[in-house]
Formats: sequence, C-alpha cells, structure tokens
Amino acid sequence: MKSLKMNIMMRSLKKILPAVVSLFWLNANALKEVPAAFNGYKGNYIYNIFKPASVAHPDGEVVGFRLDRKTVQETTWQTLYKFSTPATFNELQSNYQKAINNAFEHNPITAYNIAEVWPIFKMKFNFDSLSVQLTQQPMAMAFNLLLVDTTAKREVSYQYRVIQLKADGTEMGKYTSLPVSANDKFIVNKPKKSGRKITGEVFRMEWKAKLSGELPEVLLVKRSEGINIPFKRLLNSYSIEQKGDSVIYTLEDQNVSKEALYQYTITPVNRFGGGANVVSDTIQIAAVDSQFLIPKIFTASADSIKNAVTLNWSFIKPDFISVVNIFRSTAYEDGYKLIKSTTGYNYIDRDIIAGQKYYYYLVVNDRIGQTTERSVKIYALSQKSTKSELPSQVTVSKSKEGNVISWRDNAVDSRGFYVYRTNEVAGALKPITEMIYVDAKAKQNYTYTDTATNLSGKIGYAVVAENLSNVRSNFSTIVYVENQNTITSQPTLIDINKVNDGIFIFWKDETASSVAAGYNIYRKVGTGAYAKINRTLVLPLKNSYKDVIQLNDMAVEYKITSVNLSGVESSFSNELGTNQFEMVYPPANLKSFYSADLKSVMLQWQAPQSSVASYEVYRYVRGKDAVKIATLNHSALSFNDTSFDATQNNYYYLKTVGANGKVSLPSKETYKVVRDK
Repeated sequence: MKSLKMNIMMRSLKKILPAVVSLFWLNANALKEVPAAFNGYKGNYIYNIFKPASVAHPDGEVVGFRLDRKTVQETTWQTLYKFSTPATFNELQSNYQKAINNAFEHNPITAYNIAEVWPIFKMKFNFDSLSVQLTQQPMAMAFNLLLVDTTAKREVSYQYRVIQLKADGTEMGKYTSLPVSANDKFIVNKPKKSGRKITGEVFRMEWKAKLSGELPEVLLVKRSEGINIPFKRLLNSYSIEQKGDSVIYTLEDQNVSKEALYQYTITPVNRFGGGANVVSDTIQIAAVDSQFLIPKIFTASADSIKNAVTLNWSFIKPDFISVVNIFRSTAYEDGYKLIKSTTGYNYIDRDIIAGQKYYYYLVVNDRIGQTTERSVKIYALSQKSTKSELPSQVTVSKSKEGNVISWRDNAVDSRGFYVYRTNEVAGALKPITEMIYVDAKAKQNYTYTDTATNLSGKIGYAVVAENLSNVRSNFSTIVYVENQNTITSQPTLIDINKVNDGIFIFWKDETASSVAAGYNIYRKVGTGAYAKINRTLVLPLKNSYKDVIQLNDMAVEYKITSVNLSGVESSFSNELGTNQFEMVYPPANLKSFYSADLKSVMLQWQAPQSSVASYEVYRYVRGKDAVKIATLNHSALSFNDTSFDATQNNYYYLKTVGANGKVSLPSKETYKVVRDK
C-alpha cells in the first residue's frame, strides 16, 4: 500500500503544485507580483512561498506571516488573518482536519496522515523531505503553504499579499499575487459522451473533446441517482488522456445499485476546482434487468360508439423508460407494423374498422439505448358497448390444493373471465387472476383453484366476464367459504450494502408473491430496540429496500417480516448488521506486462473500495477452465507469473476475499500474447 501511495502521489506532483512552488526557497524580498493566487471550488487559494516559521522555530527573525487582501480597484489592504507554520503535532492535526473541508481533492485511501508526516518535519522543521506529501492539497493547507479565502465574492477581482512578521510585529519580506477572480474561466471544449459500459458492478463512462490549449488536469464529477434527483459532487477515480488532437475523459463508479438510474456529468476545472466553464453531456446508465422494463400491465379497451381502441400500460421501473413503440396487426402471428412511438402511458387508436379484431404489442427503448423484448400480445374488437352477460352458477368448494371456484358461461361473445376475492363478508373485492381466456374445450363450464395458503376466516369469491369488445360485466353472485387461520412463511435477509445516503437491504421469500400482501422492515441502531421503519407495506414484488439514514460509527441491524392478505404478520427473519455484512468488490484496473528478460508475466492492479483479506489470482488459456495459481496477502498489488504457457495467449483475472470471508465477483480480465522463440 505504501508503494502504491508513493506512485499515486508522484503522478500527482505536476497536477497539484504549480510552477510557483519552485519559489519556496528564493528571496521573497525581490518579488513584486507573482502567480501565487488561483480561483478554486470553495474560494481563492494563495501559495505561501516563504520558508517555515513559528515562534518556537523561527526563520531567522521571522516568527509568522500575515495574509492581506484588496480588490484591484482599491489601494488599501485588508488583513484577513495572521498565521505561522505549525510548531506542534496537535496544531498540525487541527489544521489538517480544517483543511479537508476546503480542499478540492482529498482521497483518504491514498492520503498520507499526520502521524506519518510530523516525524519527518520535526527532524529539521523544514520542507526538504516533504515534497511528495505536500503535493496533497489538505497537507499543504495544514502546513499553511496553501492558504484559502472562502469569503471572496465571485464577481470581484482580488490581489493578495503574504508578509513575513518578526517577533516585535514589524514586517520583513513580502510579495503580491497577480489579480485573481472566481469568474476566471478554465478554457476547454465541451466533453461529448463517447461510450458507456457495465462490467459486473462497475460503471465505466467515457467523454471525448477536441483539445484546445492546456490539457485539463482535474475534473469536477457530479452524479444524480434518478431523473429528477439533484446532482451531487462525486469523489471517484477518473483518467484524462490525450490522443492526437483530442482528450479522452474516463470515469469509473463502483458504488452503484441496480435500484437506480444514474446520471453523470464532468466539468474540467483547474487544480483547485475553479474555473468551471463548460459542463459535459449527461451520460445515463443503469444495471437493470431488461425484464423490469417490459410493461407490467398492458390493456386494450374498445369504444364502439367512438370506434376507437384505448391502450394503457404501466412499468415496474418507469424512470428507466425513454420511448414506447406500439405495433399493431390484424393477425395474431405476423404482419405487425409500428403505428406510434410515445413517451406516455396510453394511446388511442382511432384508425380502426368496426368488427375487425386488432392485435397489439409494445417494444420499449430505455434511457441508456437498449431495446427490450416485445410485451405480451393483446387484442381488441370494436363491436358493441353493452356489458357482458354475468357468469352464472358460481360455487366454491374446498380441495387439497385450495379453494375451487366454478362457474358457467352462457354468453356467445365472452373473451375471458377474472376471479375476485374478499377476506370478509361484504368486503372489498380484489382481482386474484389475470385474464382466464375462453376455452372451447371447457364447454361453458370453468373452474379456478385459489392456492393461497395464508387465508383465514370467511373468504368470498366473485367472477367477472369480459366480452370481445373488452367490456366487463358486473360482479357475479358472491360465494363464501370458511378457511383455517394460517400464517405466511418468513422471508430471509441475504445481504446489506452501504451507499452514500443510506443502506440497501436485500431478501428472498420462497412464498409466492400472490400469498404475501407485503413486508415490514425493522431496524435497530446500536444497543437500542428494533422499530418498524416503513409507514406502509413494502410491495410483495419487491426484494430490496433503501433505508435513508445518516451513517455513523454505530452498528445498524435489520430484520423483516412478511404480512399475509389477512394482515397476519410472520415471525421475524434472520438478522443482518452493517458491521459484519459488507459487500466485497473485485480489484480495479488489472493490467499485464511481459518481461522477456525475466520470462514472466507481471500483473498489476488497484485495491478495491472494500476490506481485503487476500487476493486470488486465476489464469486460463482458450478451451480450458480457469485455475487459481496464487493467493496473495491483502497488501499485494502486483504478481509475477513464471509458469505461464509460452505457446498460447494467457488470460488472467483476480478475486477479492473480504475480511468478512465473502469472495467478490471476478475482476475485468487481462491477457498477454507470449511467443518465446
């Protein structure tokens, strides 16, 4: 980890420190105006180019400094604050905590901490051995090398002055910055969306722009977790690469969920997050099963008076839908043509002929450019507007499989039937079946078995008929049967995942979705008691729930129950807590290199953003299964393979074994073409 940290810091050296740092040990008395101030994300940033000085460790007669400010139109300077180089560990630590909130770039994974830096500085109280550490904005701020003015107004242009102070309060050396304004723009062309890819649980997005002048060094990345959700800043890994006369921006995000549609934008800024001028194209991306995008409900209703067919539909994941394409034919099997593309949830087809049966299906385009499979086919017939004839001779009886409802159809134009159920006498009737289509083999006699196992008390059933014009009848006679009290089986919690603004919990329920009316979610924080956190039942089609909660160091635990249609709650599920059930992610950015001298294939990768106990290295060649060739310590970030097959292409991938014992999905693969002569 230490070698990785050093590599990352060295690569960041040119990005973080401007050329003015080379003035650290020059005689500041000779300077007049220097490029020492820059606009940034939270204010104006000013470099203190003097040597370290404090009362405890002066620089000759100098014991501290003062930061002054004035507008370019003013002649009088205003003192912002006095400061000195930290002289104690506690002072440096306090400065560092304040700096983190003002720094534009801060990565706690690769950042040096105060305990590592203070012993080096304490040896001589100078900056000779801290060049790498001081490339970090928070660390430079902690040492008062990088000063910040958070009170600067955006529309005003300022100049700043840093002055050396002696013990008696008199001034010594000083220098003045060139004018700086929050409105100074970082000139760059707008990044256009170029591509997006989902690998496992990692989103990878790419933008491209024509290079104009300076190559951008830093990005302001923002993400939204929905269509109408505000964008928030995202601290994540990205790369900026020049290819010819273009610049390629690549962003990877591992902290994602299948429950959300994500939107991303990037803005090239200066090294302090200032100069935001152009915002990129928005890239929308989601890892959602295409089955969730097929319409959940799709109905057709014919109006014989207006000679029209009204189509209605709805979706499980409506936020993911971009365009709905409607296809129609007069034959069930083939001949379908696109008649309308819409973003709505209904369509009235007025181009029909009375007496002709029309068939319809939908094809959906989602917001990330995918096209779903077609929906189910439905049909409508504009024939008449009178209601269908009531089903007759409705009865209910018990069997080993459940309650058996029987009825007779005497109408000649019936299309099908729906069975309704109520849990109390004279209670509200709710449908429990999809359309039961007319079957010639039934010979007017129909049955349906209600296999729900959680019914209790007196249960009533009624049947509704629908004719070929999609007009339904009234309810048939309601028939009742007495059921024993049974409780639905309990669900099982299977995983927990922390996100920035809460916690996702996941479960499975072996009970059929028609049995459960919904779920209740219970939460315990720390040593407190469990409490129900959902106001209404979580829908039975769900298998996950997002708990929006402010995360802290206290443990959070969950358990859930299933509630049947009679309102009876199951026993509690198993319990899962955030301390012992964390998601484990695969290593990132796996690369391979071949060394002819060492006759080995070197693998290199970056650590995942989850706890690591060890890494497993796998290798295979085409036509053969992958074989685990090594298990490495959690601190390893590279591996040399000397046992590869030199006659074939060798493919590699890694898995992470977490501290909780879980094993991640495979990382992205890499391969090396090796042909020893």
